[in-house]
Amino acid sequence: MLKILIADDHEFIRNGIKQILFDEFDLLHVEEAADTEELLNLAFADEWDIIISDISMPGKGGIEALQIIKEQSPSVPVLLLSIYPEDQYADKVLAAGASGYLNKDSAPNDLVAVVKTILSGQKYVKNK
Repeated sequence: MLKILIADDHEFIRNGIKQILFDEFDLLHVEEAADTEELLNLAFADEWDIIISDISMPGKGGIEALQIIKEQSPSVPVLLLSIYPEDQYADKVLAAGASGYLNKDSAPNDLVAVVKTILSGQKYVKNK
């Protein structure tokens, strides 16, 4: 079973991501976090195949959460999402240990492709 943790402070976004993933993957378990504190608590409460997190959330934010996750669980792949274009944050998040960066304006099939790429062990940044 594929285990995914989704963190975003907007329930609408979390629900959209879940629906896209449930449409694509058969055996899927998803947990959700609405802020950085909840993300960090859930990140260390279980083993995840991938964590998908917004870059900007209440609390420390996605980049600081990424750094904490990578310090304690370096093998867990983390995909960061943002409303900002790739050229603004992609290099920074990859240097911080993210497995990928995706703009929220991307098509749903882009999210699926990115998740599959990351699950195969590769890093992903669109147009990089």
